[in-house]
Amino acid sequence: MRTYFDSSVLVAAVVVEEAHHGRALKALAESSEGFTSTHAVAEVFSTLTSGRLDIQLSPNDALLVIETNVCQRLEIIELALADYLEAIRGSQRVGARGGAIFDMLHLQAARHCKAARILTLNLRHFLAFAPDLKEAIALPG
Repeated sequence: MRTYFDSSVLVAAVVVEEAHHGRALKALAESSEGFTSTHAVAEVFSTLTSGRLDIQLSPNDALLVIETNVCQRLEIIELALADYLEAIRGSQRVGARGGAIFDMLHLQAARHCKAARILTLNLRHFLAFAPDLKEAIALPG
């Protein structure tokens, strides 16, 4: 099944201390048609190196984790300017502002790769921002 992984699920999959680690890791390991975006890769790097978590990886360690656990397991898609503009237009339609654009970019990437399932730990925002995708949006596991 074509599955899009947002950055929250990817972080949970690679950080043992995260609450949803087991389910996220299982979903990542079992995905045969998994996708994420270049934007998600950058968000994972930011989270792993920023200190938001109980751990803070060096940039080199974060890169190794991302290459091994994300880039080697998932197809990484790039969004074009048209995708970014569509995400911004979508933000206007649903009233998403500020940092919510990053959720809108994940949703646009999921649409772009025609995902049948969209895994996120941010269900509330994803469902509010993409009611048309409500059947596809889910927690891992």
